[in-house]
Amino acid sequence: MPRKPARKTSAKRPAAVRRAARRPGKPGPSAAGRRKWRYAGALIISLLLLFAAYLVYLNQIIDSRFEGGAWALPSRVYARALELYPGLKLTREQLTYELELASYPRVDRQPMPGEYRQLGASLEFNSRPFEFADQPQAARLVQVFFEAGQVAGLVDSQNGNDLSVFRLPPLILGSYYPQSGEDRLLLAEDEVPERLLATLIAVEDRAFFTHSGVSPMAILRALWANLKAGKTVQGGSTLTQQLAKNLFLTPQKSLLRKINEAFLALLLELRFSKQAIVTAYINEVFLLQQNRIAIHGFARASRMLFGRAVDRLEVQHLALLVGMVKGPSRYNPQTAPELALERRNLVLKIMFERDLIDQQAFDRARAAPLGVAGQLPSVNPFPAYLDLVKHQLQLSYSGAELARRGLRIFTAFDPLLQQNLELGLARGLARFKQPELQAAVVIADYLNGDIQALVGDRVTDYPGFNRALMAQRPIGSLIKPLLLYSLLQGELTLASEVRDEPVRIQQSNGEVWEPRNYDRKLHGTMSLYEAFIHSYNLPFIWLGVNAGGLEALTQNLARIHLLKHEVVFPSILLGTTEMSAYEVAQMFQVIANDGFFTPLTTIRSVTDQHNQALSRIPLESFKLFDQATMIQVQRAMVGVSEMGTARYLAQRFGERSLAGKTGTTDDARDSWFVGFSDRLLSVVWLGRDDNTPIRLTGSSGALRVWADIMELQGFEPFKLSRDESLAWRYIDPQTGGISQQGCANSVLLPIPRDRIPKRHSRCQ
Repeated sequence: MPRKPARKTSAKRPAAVRRAARRPGKPGPSAAGRRKWRYAGALIISLLLLFAAYLVYLNQIIDSRFEGGAWALPSRVYARALELYPGLKLTREQLTYELELASYPRVDRQPMPGEYRQLGASLEFNSRPFEFADQPQAARLVQVFFEAGQVAGLVDSQNGNDLSVFRLPPLILGSYYPQSGEDRLLLAEDEVPERLLATLIAVEDRAFFTHSGVSPMAILRALWANLKAGKTVQGGSTLTQQLAKNLFLTPQKSLLRKINEAFLALLLELRFSKQAIVTAYINEVFLLQQNRIAIHGFARASRMLFGRAVDRLEVQHLALLVGMVKGPSRYNPQTAPELALERRNLVLKIMFERDLIDQQAFDRARAAPLGVAGQLPSVNPFPAYLDLVKHQLQLSYSGAELARRGLRIFTAFDPLLQQNLELGLARGLARFKQPELQAAVVIADYLNGDIQALVGDRVTDYPGFNRALMAQRPIGSLIKPLLLYSLLQGELTLASEVRDEPVRIQQSNGEVWEPRNYDRKLHGTMSLYEAFIHSYNLPFIWLGVNAGGLEALTQNLARIHLLKHEVVFPSILLGTTEMSAYEVAQMFQVIANDGFFTPLTTIRSVTDQHNQALSRIPLESFKLFDQATMIQVQRAMVGVSEMGTARYLAQRFGERSLAGKTGTTDDARDSWFVGFSDRLLSVVWLGRDDNTPIRLTGSSGALRVWADIMELQGFEPFKLSRDESLAWRYIDPQTGGISQQGCANSVLLPIPRDRIPKRHSRCQ
C-alpha cells in the first residue's frame, strides 16, 4: 500500500507556552499598563485636588486676618481738636502736656513739623498738617503767649501776624479694627519713613523686592552658616515669611509650620503689593513686652521707648528698633543695654555700608547713648475711654460701615480734663489708705451729651475691667432726685409737709419690711425739701407707697431706659436698682438739662478715608420731662451742696453754686456722688470688687474725690433756668411755710404759682 504523506508541523513549542495556549484568555501586557496609568492619573488628580483645597484653606486664613490690605489703612480714633484763642483758660504747662501727649518732642532750635520749643514765658510749636472735616490745614509755626493762666495772644511765626484762633490737630488715641477689636497704633503705606524701610530691608531681607516670597538662596546661605557654626546663627526666612508666621501661625517650630509659612508667603506675594506686605510687617512685628502685654509695630514701640512718632526718630533710634527685630528679648535696651548697644551699632554699620547714612551721621549716631525711657509708659494711657468708644461704635454704626478701611473716628475726649480727673482721683484715693478700693468716674457735658473724660479703674491706664461701663452696683440715694421729680408731678411741692416716722410694709410673701433712715433716727415733721437735702429715707418710702411715687418712678425710669426689672419692689425707693457709672450719668444728664434728654456719647463724627461722613442714627436732644418740675429738683440738689449731705462743697468752694447728690448703699459697700456745675456733669463711684464694706458714705468718700477733681479742673457755678410757671418764695425748710429773706434758715425755693403755700412761718 502506498504510504500516507507525512503531516507538516511547525517547530515544537516549549511546554510552558503550550500550557499557556491551552488555558483560558488573559490580558496582555498592554492592558495591565493602561490600568496602572489610570490608577496613577487618579492619584495625581486626587493629590492636585487636595493641594488646591490646601491652597484655598491657606487663602481663607489670609482673608480672615489680612483683610485685603486693611493693615495698611488703619481706622484711627482722635481726641477733640484743641482750639487756641486769646482769652482761653490754658497754661503753658497744659499746652506742653498736650503737645507731648501727641509726641511733639521739645527742641532748642526752630521747630520742624511735629516739634515745639519754649521761648521764655511763651511756647512755639510747628503743627503737623491735618485734614479737618471742613478744610485741610497745612503745617504752621505758631507762637503762643500766656498771662494769668490764660492765652494772651497767638502769632504766626513765619509772617508775624496775629491769629484770632488756631486749631491744633487732634491727638491720636489709638487705632481701631472692628472685626478683631484690636487697639494698635499703625502706619499707612504712605506714612512709612523711607529710611526705616531701607534700613529694615538692608538688615533683614536685602532681596525683598526681587524674590517671590521665598528665597532659596537665602535658605542655602543660612543652612551653610548654621552648619559651620554648629548651631542656629542665621535664619533663611524672608520678610514675607516672617509676616506669614507672625500673622497666621504659632511660634512652634516644625516642618509642617515651615511648609505652611512658605506657601502663605507665596500667596501673599501673589495677592498683595510689596509695599502693602512690608507695611503690614512694620505694623505687626513684635518688638517689646510690657508686663503681660505684647507691643507690636514700630509706631507703638517708637512712642513707648522714645516718646516720639516714628517719623521723628533720629538715626540711632531707628537703628535700635530695627536691630531689636532679630531678638526683642535679647536686645531689649532696658533689660540688656550692652547687647542692645552692640546690636544698634551693627545696624548703623550696615546703614553706612549701604549708603543710607554718611560718615558724619554714622560717627554721631554711634557715639550717642541709647536714649530710651527709664520706664515704659502705658500701652494706651486711656483704655477705659477707648473701650467705651468701641462699644458705642458697634451700637451706632452698621458692620458694613465699620468694615471700611481708613475710618477717622472723632471723639469728645479732652486730654486736659482727663489729666485733671486722674490727678484728682489719685489725690482723693490717697486719703483713704485702702489699696483695694476701686473707682469709676464719668465726666460729660450735659448740654450736648459729650463724654469728655472717663476712668474705669483706680489704676487709670490699666486695660482691664472697665467699671465705669460694666460694673453694676446699687445706687442708693441717687434714686431720690428722679423720685422727687415723680412726686412733684402730683400735688406736692418742695414746701409740702412730710413726716419722718416708722413705715411698715406687708410684702407678698407675708414678711413685714421695716426700712430705716441711714442715721437710724426719726426727725419728725418737715418740708419735702428738708427731707431731700438730708436724704431721709422714711418720708420718701411713705410717699412712694401711699402717694403714687413708686408707680411714677418706675414709669420715669422706663422713659430713660433704666428700669432694670419687670417686677418692681418698694425697695427700689431706696435705690436697690443697680446701674453703672455711665448709666447714672445718663440719668442725671436729663435732670441737669432741664428735662431734655440727650444720649451720652463719646463719638462726634466718623468719616471715611475720603473725608466723607458716615451715616448714623441721629443723636438729638428732645424734651422728655417737664422743665418747671425739673428746675425744682435742681434747686433741691443745690440745697444738698449748701446745707445737706454735701455741704462740704459749700465749705470748700464758698459762693460758687453746685448741684449734687450723695449715695450710700447698705453697710457702706458703695459710695456715690453726682454733681454738676455749668455744663459739666461728673459721677464718682467708690467700692470694692468683692462687695465688702468700704466704711465710706457718699459724703465721706466719693464726694471728697469729686471735689478734688473739680478743684483741679476749675468750673463755673451752676445756674438755674427761669420758668414763668414758677414763683420764687422764701420758705421755712422745717415747716414749709412762707417766710422772709431775713429770717433764719429761710431758703428761696421755686413753687408752682397755683400751689404757693397759704400758711406762714414765724420769723426767727
